[in-house]
Amino acid sequence: MFMGKDKLIPILAMVVLLIGIVFTAYVHAMQAGHATDDEYLLTINGQTYSINQIFAEGEPCTITTDDGEKTGIALDQLIVLAGVECPSCHTYTIKALYPHPYQQTVAWSTLQTGILTYDGDYNARVYFPNLAHAFWVYNVEEIEVT
Repeated sequence: MFMGKDKLIPILAMVVLLIGIVFTAYVHAMQAGHATDDEYLLTINGQTYSINQIFAEGEPCTITTDDGEKTGIALDQLIVLAGVECPSCHTYTIKALYPHPYQQTVAWSTLQTGILTYDGDYNARVYFPNLAHAFWVYNVEEIEVT
């Protein structure tokens, strides 16, 4: 009745492989991929905008960084378009959740120097020409006004 080693080891190996395949499929199914232009949404001061809407309403500008020239929409212009009253009275937390939670908080004077870009590699990304690259948040999902 008891199976020998010769039969037990291959059965255990198949069970381990099957478990690995199931968990790998689960992890890949739960990961968010890059959003398309039509579905990429950004929340600014509690209001949600599509990336297409942001770039249709905003006026492009170019800044020079230590990584070259970057073109996008001025962040201060986005805050005004979002209807924030007294923009200089607030701080702004730029948040990303994917692939890992990350955020940076900046003052209005700093926000005025930054831009929001959009591309296929990093989705929405902010650049600040005079700040460390740690402030260049990518996969931006929200700009919180506090």
